[in-house]
Amino acid sequence: MKEKVLASSREFSPPVSIAEGVARFLESKIIRNELKPETRLIERNLSETLGVSRISIREAFRILALSGLVKIIPRKGAQVTAITKQEVEEIYALRAYLVGLGAKLAARNISREDLGELKKIASQMAEKSEKNDLRSYFSLNLKFHRLLSRVGGNQRLHQILENFGKQTHRFRYASLSLPGRMRKSSSYHQRLVEAIQKRDEERAEKIARTIIEEAGRALIEHPFDESSGFPELFKKTLPGKA
Repeated sequence: MKEKVLASSREFSPPVSIAEGVARFLESKIIRNELKPETRLIERNLSETLGVSRISIREAFRILALSGLVKIIPRKGAQVTAITKQEVEEIYALRAYLVGLGAKLAARNISREDLGELKKIASQMAEKSEKNDLRSYFSLNLKFHRLLSRVGGNQRLHQILENFGKQTHRFRYASLSLPGRMRKSSSYHQRLVEAIQKRDEERAEKIARTIIEEAGRALIEHPFDESSGFPELFKKTLPGKA
């Protein structure tokens, strides 16, 4: 009997392993700076606290190391990575180009259905920015940009941005926490959706690049604590933290 071919895999969600669950938990703590740069992650302590095996903890460390959030030091264990100002500058320069290209392709190829979804997310972002709800806004921002990179139709670009993304999450969260940044970001995203709706490829690319460049500039120009490699804002309680 001939095997039936599925039309779409969007409805399929593979099960999350214990190690992946631990990695997601630690990732969220790192992004919100609840686990600070250069913090040692003690395998035994995490195993006891979370009630999972040390094997799962070690596998979670490997997952986080692949995304650049943790480094594994031989005979010393895992440690949250610290990032230098130069690395932040390099990452934002790359993201501005890649996201700009993604927006240009989205303006060219987006479907009516996906445009509706993009509008919906941008509207929700505006609502959360007015409430100064950083956590919700950040989550919606990630969702917006994942969709933006996918709808352009260049799967390789989408995959590059997905793989590259987690290295930037800490910076994006930090940048959005700066005074006025959420509202400004939301305004730019509204304009970006309008440009995409009008199929204005050049304007969509320009706005998308501006979003990334201004976010990076706001973060880079904030005073840096060179001992940790992170801005001073990481030492403070960020908006939206419980």
